[in-house]
Amino acid sequence: MIDPFVKIGSLNATLQFCEDFAASGPVDRAQRPGQGPLAGKVIGLKSNIRVKGQAWTAGIGERVAQITDTDAPLVTILRNAGAVILSRLAMDEGALGAATDNPHFGRCENPVFRGHSAGGSSGGPAAAVAAGAVDAALGSDTMGSVRIPAAYCGVYGLKVGSATLSMEGVVPLAPSLDALGLFAKTPSILCNMLDVLAPASGLITRMTEWIAPDHNTLTACHPDVLAFFDDSHAALTGLLGTHSVLPEMDFAALRSDAFLLTEVEAVTSLGAIGGLSPDLAKLIDYGRRVPSQILRAAKDRLRIGETALKDALGSERVLMLPSVATPAFKHGSRPPVGQADFAVLANIAGLPAISIPKPDALPPVSVQLIGPVGSERALIDLAKRLSDAL
Repeated sequence: MIDPFVKIGSLNATLQFCEDFAASGPVDRAQRPGQGPLAGKVIGLKSNIRVKGQAWTAGIGERVAQITDTDAPLVTILRNAGAVILSRLAMDEGALGAATDNPHFGRCENPVFRGHSAGGSSGGPAAAVAAGAVDAALGSDTMGSVRIPAAYCGVYGLKVGSATLSMEGVVPLAPSLDALGLFAKTPSILCNMLDVLAPASGLITRMTEWIAPDHNTLTACHPDVLAFFDDSHAALTGLLGTHSVLPEMDFAALRSDAFLLTEVEAVTSLGAIGGLSPDLAKLIDYGRRVPSQILRAAKDRLRIGETALKDALGSERVLMLPSVATPAFKHGSRPPVGQADFAVLANIAGLPAISIPKPDALPPVSVQLIGPVGSERALIDLAKRLSDAL
């Protein structure tokens, strides 16, 4: 068998999708994969996922000394299925960021759109998949942290429902919004991964209706994003027929409320950790000072948004939105304020969602499908059908 870590090391030298390959690579390379449905497959893991013998950093510099002696349960499942593990993939510090430009470990490069961000906070997993260093990867998604990097790097990104995969062994950020997600270049690999990690999931196997926002609400989208959305809109009409219109939602306001909740919950999940960068420490400090009535009002608005989305979807409808309104931004520039406007809806409601790339597009652009609870496999199937139709 060809040693995959030779290729990984070569690619990482220029892309930096690993936090510290010099430290983590030898440990990963020493593993002895077994047999199973993932035999021969290399699976990458974001560095907030616990891996035996590795530093469990979650992108935080001071945690490099925290070497764990056990795998997260999902890592054990992957190993038992025969997978080769690539650990410590790059991420934003504490998962509270949007660029995977880490003050402790450096900047991750976008493999298909050089000079631009790979997105965050799961930029390393997305970049590793896009570069062909791994067959699939896992990351966490709090406000779009799987689907946005997937869109920026031109790969598929599936955020699972909040109850589909256990977060045990994953450093949390905002437990009310956190979920795991999968990256791959094809829907079939996503399905294979889901079969291994959550074989009993997927009560809904096929979507029969769909909804979309009023086109006037998408005027802030980049022309390339809007053009792909329109193409996907026409293709989905051919697959499922005419659509219903999503009830009016203030995407930006919901994103703002979700970010406030993230800052508050980060006080508990990250606030006791030392060595945080000034930027992250400032966000957490703000979370400590949020008045209770302000937080309560934000939670009330989020609950209203969750109810409206779930009512609109019912048990058999899928919502199509852009994954993110713009292509990847240049390194060193400020991430767009509204980067998570469309992605955060699935986190607010704890629902599965999949980001679908436009094939071979430069810059990469994407749309996403959000489905009801238990619709992960239906979303993967519809993503494949939509891609084929396009």
